[in-house]
Amino acid sequence: MSYDHLFVGAPRGTSCPKTVLLFTEKLKHMGTFRGGRLLDVGCGDGTFTRALSAGFRECYGIDVQDHYLEEFRSQTMTAPKGKFAIQKMDAANMTFPDAFFDVVVSIETLEHVPELAASSREIARVLKPGGQLLLTVPNRWFPFENHGAKIGPLQMGRVPLLPYFPSLHRRFALARVFTLRDLRRLFEPLGFSLKCVDYAWPTFEHRGNALQPFLRLLFPWMRRLENSVFRFFGSSVLVCFIKNTPAQTPF
Repeated sequence: MSYDHLFVGAPRGTSCPKTVLLFTEKLKHMGTFRGGRLLDVGCGDGTFTRALSAGFRECYGIDVQDHYLEEFRSQTMTAPKGKFAIQKMDAANMTFPDAFFDVVVSIETLEHVPELAASSREIARVLKPGGQLLLTVPNRWFPFENHGAKIGPLQMGRVPLLPYFPSLHRRFALARVFTLRDLRRLFEPLGFSLKCVDYAWPTFEHRGNALQPFLRLLFPWMRRLENSVFRFFGSSVLVCFIKNTPAQTPF
């Protein structure tokens, strides 16, 4: 069995300002956020899309949740005409032309998509050769399953150590987790080369745990862990891939 209980995730929006700042700063350090067109796959309410949009002529956001897309639209009503294009669209069946985007970003989304392989192929298709793909996903080496698990009628919250047992995780978890190797195996056959990788430890801004207000006091220590030998055990892995140009693609 493999991920029969996937659920559509909720965005990290304005209620998580430290999380938004942490991820956007890391992504801007890893990639080049300027060009003609940016695509955010799984944009949610557009919090990250807007934070990364300044260097682009056009910014596209796609998601499958109408209420978040409506919130995104309401937040961009005063933006210059044509700056944002917000569409309900499945990542596995995009309607954009080939090689349409200069940069594609997907933040904490691939763990939720039902058709991971098809979504990955579509991302590769719509990105220009030489373009950058920046991803953040849950890290399998983090010792908690933060999205929870479902065993029969029983649904649990954060589950310790479940990511360390892949067969059980695939059977019961509510979202995927990834290693760097998983991401390379997914995208390198599609014509990508890894540029750089980073890790993020928790910010403790999310709801669902009564201890979160107390755990937030650990925020500075989490940032220290990101610069230590323990960074590989962070809750999220962040990667930047470059789509190979025809001259770079091996035969």
